[in-house]
Parts: sequence; C-alpha cells; structure tokens
Amino acid sequence: MSPIKLYGLSALTLALLHSHAWAEDEIAPALPFAEPVITSEVFHKLTLQTGYGPQDSTIGNNRESFQSYRYEPSFIWYSPEKRWAKWQVFGRAWINYDTSQASTALQEDNNTDREARERPEYFYSELRELYVRRNLLGDDPRYSVTMGRQSYFDRYGIWWDDTFESVRFNYQDSFSSGFLAAGQKLYYYNTDVNSLDETDEDIFYAMGEYAWRWKQGHTAGVRMLYENDYSDSNINDRQDFEGLRAGLFFDGQNLNAGPISDYHLELATLSGDIDSTESNGDRASGNTRGWALLGEVGKRFQDLPWTPRFALRAGITDKPDDENDGFYLNRIQSDRVVELERYSSRLISSFINVNVRNLQYYGIALETQPTPRTSLDLKISDLYLRNENGELPIRIDSDQRQRRNLDIAQGTNNGRSVGQVVDVNYYWKMFPIAYEGKHLDLNTLVSASYLRAGDAVASGDDYQLTLGIVMRY
Repeated sequence: MSPIKLYGLSALTLALLHSHAWAEDEIAPALPFAEPVITSEVFHKLTLQTGYGPQDSTIGNNRESFQSYRYEPSFIWYSPEKRWAKWQVFGRAWINYDTSQASTALQEDNNTDREARERPEYFYSELRELYVRRNLLGDDPRYSVTMGRQSYFDRYGIWWDDTFESVRFNYQDSFSSGFLAAGQKLYYYNTDVNSLDETDEDIFYAMGEYAWRWKQGHTAGVRMLYENDYSDSNINDRQDFEGLRAGLFFDGQNLNAGPISDYHLELATLSGDIDSTESNGDRASGNTRGWALLGEVGKRFQDLPWTPRFALRAGITDKPDDENDGFYLNRIQSDRVVELERYSSRLISSFINVNVRNLQYYGIALETQPTPRTSLDLKISDLYLRNENGELPIRIDSDQRQRRNLDIAQGTNNGRSVGQVVDVNYYWKMFPIAYEGKHLDLNTLVSASYLRAGDAVASGDDYQLTLGIVMRY
C-alpha cells in the first residue's frame, strides 16, 4: 500500500474513533414533547343539586324543596409510574350535605333503597372506596387483582350497584373481558351511620361476568351473583335469602347498517331458599324463583337536524304469588341506568325509583342533540302490575301502603295500572378547559318528571323538578 493511502486510512480511522468517543460523552438533549412521569394524581368533583317534589321522592308524601351538596376528592398512587403501573392505590371520599333522600339522575349510589332508620342525612362524610390493585399479573397486562372497599356497577344496576369490601380478579382483552369477585359489607364507613343495618349484616356475595365482542359493535355475555344471608331472620330483618342469580345480556352500539343503531337486552333469573319472619313473629321457609327481562332498541338518524334517536323500551318480570316469591332487587342492586358518555338516570325516570318486581312496563324515548354539547331527551313509560294483589314496585308513603294492604285483605283492591310517567331532561356539557395538566369540566342537568297515577296508586298524580350542576377537575 502506498504511503499516501496508508496515511489517509489512518486519518479516517482516528476521525471515526474520535467522533464515537465524543458521541458517548455527549448528553442527549431532552425531547421537547416527552411525556412526564406520573406517580400520583388527585381529582376533585363537586355536585350541587336542588329541586322540588314529594319528600324522599316517595309517592304520596308532602311536596317540599330539597338541596344536596357533595364534594368528592379522590387520590390515585402508581408504582413505579402510571403508564405501566404494577401497583395502584385508590381512595375516594364523600363530604355531603343533604336535606332529603330524593331520587335524582345525578346520584351515584343506591342509598335511596335503604330504610329510613339507617339513611344518613344532613351533614356527613363517607369513605366510599379504598383499595389496592396489582396489575400485570405474570407480566401480562390482561390480568389484575384488587383488594379492598371497591364499587361495582354496570349499565343496568339490576346486577350490582354498590360499594363493599371484596377481592376481585379482573380480565381485559381486545375482544373479551370478565371478572370474578367475592366479599361482604363490614361497615358503611359513614360519620352519621357507620354500623350495618340488620338487613345488610352477614351477607356474603360472590359474583362474576364474562363478555365477548363477537362482532364489531356487538357484545354478548353471562353474569352470575351468589348471595348467602347467614344472619338470623327476625322482625327487623324479615327475609334471609341463599341462592343464585344468573342471566345473559346482549348489547349492540354504533350499528351503522340495518334498521336499528343500538340495542340492549338483559335476562336475569333467580333461584334459592328464603327464610322469612312475619309481622307477628311467625317464621317460614321455602323455595323461591323469579326472572326479569329488560330491553331497549334504538335508531339514530344522523342526517336529520338534532340527530334524533328513537327508542322502544320494555320490561317484564314473573308474576309473584306472595311476598316471598318472585324476582326482586337485593341490597346491592338498584334500578339505576349508567350512561358514562352523558348522564345517568333510572329505569323509568329520575323521579320514580322502582323495584324490578311484580312489574310490566313499556314505553318510548326520544333523544336529541340541539348542539354538539347539549341533549334534550323525552321518555314516556306505562307501568302495570303483574299481580294486582302484589306489592307495588314504586315507593309509596306508609299510610297508603297500609290502606292498600287492607284493601287486598278485604278483597276490595282492583286495578293493575300503576300509571304513566313522563320524564324530560336537558343536559349541557361545557367544553373542557386545560389547566396545569388537567381538565376542568362542567355540566348541567335539568329534569322534570310527572306521574299520572293509575288505579293502583290511591294518592293520585305527582311530580318532581330538579336542577344539578357537576364540576370535575
């Protein structure tokens, strides 16, 4: 090799080595859009409600105005960080002031189903949730396990809609999901009412769900709930149930082709043993069975002004023979219908709280969007009893209940019609405002509900008006 070529090759080698060494010593510049590492978050929610209607939304009670104010802070801790957290701790509390136990669309609990002797009222606070979650079980992002006081809810609260101490194993995949859980209530963790009422004591729950998205927009699944009330039946806890609730559900959303755009169907069955105590102290035992079928089919017209959605709604339960027979909602279930994208309501209306028992209903719904962030919705329902001598599925005052029981005993009761319910809701959601890495959200809900009483409701027509404001940050 010539000296000139050898010199050139040596110079090139030294230059490459020098540049490599310089690159190792150089500190890489920070990326201008790098995502910050998050190890904890704090959220705030403030709910303000006011309205006018019968006391505690109970048909037949005197009408009065009511107010409800709730501040709800929550905290989440991640380890090692949020993006791939193996451990997660979550806590959520309530600080409330309520003048009434009225049923409204902004409620996120089923406390209104409790007896008056155990309801918190006026100023109180509650530790609503506190749990530890282990994600990435076996380094697989599909599996996690959670232990502590945690909430359970679904679109329809007829399966579960409450918070209690439990262990939950969760599975989440691209086309399927499910969970298995077991636990029971220990306390209410409430500054006003902490100890459990006798109707909530010593009840063990085991539940599970599996859902499969078998086609784009279509989901089918199964659910089960085992309940074992191992407390002693007495005059204050008149029914102890041990048995299984099982059922199927089918859901379709955003269906662009065909005559419908969405549907939802729920089938729930009940079977087990029940121990009961009569008002005179006599005890009895027996088997009980029941079922409930609920459904809704809708069609949205995207090309029309306000993009209206028309829906047909219906539901029916078995025909119970007596108070210990047939389908009913237990202590962790409710008639709440959760709509995460908008606002939650109830099966019939935000005013009428129904026990899905001895019930048959059908109705129509019209949902519109006058502007991109507003909704104006109308819902009309017609309610009937399956057994005209059975208990009413709606809340009525104690005097009216006693008169009805007397009429049934004397054989003078008549009429299956509970009545017709009209429910109107106007919802507005503010465009979120970004501030210090979070979003400030504000929404308002105005509701008006009217009951045109049927033959089975002696107290006559009733109504309720509510206004609610929710702020999140």
